[in-house]
Amino acid sequence: MSKEVVKKRVRRVKKEDISHKENKHKEKSIHHKEHQKISRDDAPQPKHRDKEKEKRTEWILRIIMAVLGLVILLIGIYICVSHFSTSNKIVKKLAEGNAYLDNQEYENAIEIYKEALELNPDSTEIKNHISNVYIMIAQTLGETDEAIDVYQTALAYNIGNVSAYWGVANIFEGRGDEANMMSALTTGYTNTGDVNIGAKLDAIQAEKDRIQAEADALAAEQAAEEAERAAQEEANNQLLQPLLELFEQEDMDGVKDLIRGEAYVTMSDELINAEDVYYCGEKDADGNKSGKGVGAYANGYYYYGDYAGNMRSGSGIWVRAVYSESSSIGSYIFKGAWSDDKPNGTGEATSNFYKDKIGSTGLVKQVITGSYSNGLEEGKMSMTGTTKAGKTLKYAYETSGGVAKKISNEKTGVEGQYYIGKTSSSSDPMLMSDDSPRGVEGFIE
Repeated sequence: MSKEVVKKRVRRVKKEDISHKENKHKEKSIHHKEHQKISRDDAPQPKHRDKEKEKRTEWILRIIMAVLGLVILLIGIYICVSHFSTSNKIVKKLAEGNAYLDNQEYENAIEIYKEALELNPDSTEIKNHISNVYIMIAQTLGETDEAIDVYQTALAYNIGNVSAYWGVANIFEGRGDEANMMSALTTGYTNTGDVNIGAKLDAIQAEKDRIQAEADALAAEQAAEEAERAAQEEANNQLLQPLLELFEQEDMDGVKDLIRGEAYVTMSDELINAEDVYYCGEKDADGNKSGKGVGAYANGYYYYGDYAGNMRSGSGIWVRAVYSESSSIGSYIFKGAWSDDKPNGTGEATSNFYKDKIGSTGLVKQVITGSYSNGLEEGKMSMTGTTKAGKTLKYAYETSGGVAKKISNEKTGVEGQYYIGKTSSSSDPMLMSDDSPRGVEGFIE
């Protein structure tokens, strides 16, 4: 074996020995360190260790908060981007709708506004736009039911649209439908509190109160008048009842004497108009004068006979027995047919005169018979007169509309008078008249 080979082997052995020693040294060192570590773990820990843990925890929390903040920021950015994107679409839609509105293309404007509302269903602004356009449409429809429906549609989008309530109320007011007008205004005021609607309601109520006050006052006045009338009627009945009995007994002299009494004259003087009457007699279930009765009328006239529907109708007697002191007539009695509250049909009118107040050729009594139309003589008439000397004169004449026809152009010697009838004797005076109406007293104008 050569020297070189030997040397190499020696060197290798040395290396292995050195390596073994180093390994043993390392094991001892590691064992020593582990022993020291165990010793340290068993020993009390220093306070700076707790602080380090707190710092680590704090940093962890900061990291978590930073992450959460970032997440929130990203969400916010997303929402903002989404919002502004929708807002831009709405703005464009509103601008497009406004353009249609400017051109009075109301239906197109509403369609576009509704598209904008779909993008933001809770938008009060868009709903108000739609509501106002419906108001404009309704105002073009006049006072129609269709206009009312459109106003109601406007309120569906904006219940506080004052113009809609006014529109509906004005339509009903124009129709004279106060109930629905008040309903529209009241609902409008409840939903809006609009001062003008409130003022309108106050004005209407004030007018109603005024009318009601007037009605109450009138009712009170009428009640007082009715009470007075009832009291007057009772008092009059006490006067008229004896008169009624005399008529029923056909005691005309007793009738004339009674109505010349002061109480009857006063009662008649209270009656002013021709249609005024104090009545005593039969009435129907409704309180209307119906059947037999006696009535006091103006100017001292009294009627006894048939009534129907508050009017003189049937057979009746019309009498007057009080005249002025200067008058020559003492009494007037008409007996005949009545209808429509006037003499209509055949009848007989008797006039009695005071002998001491007529001339030598005058008549103390005259009886005219014939037909009457609304109180005026009509057609062929006859008159029987009695002179102061007791002579009876009979005349026949003819009338038309109450005016007697002339039978001769011979002069009467009295201005305005002409001859209308004569007796069978040429020695008797002829009957004269003028062109004034002839008829039943109290019905000649």
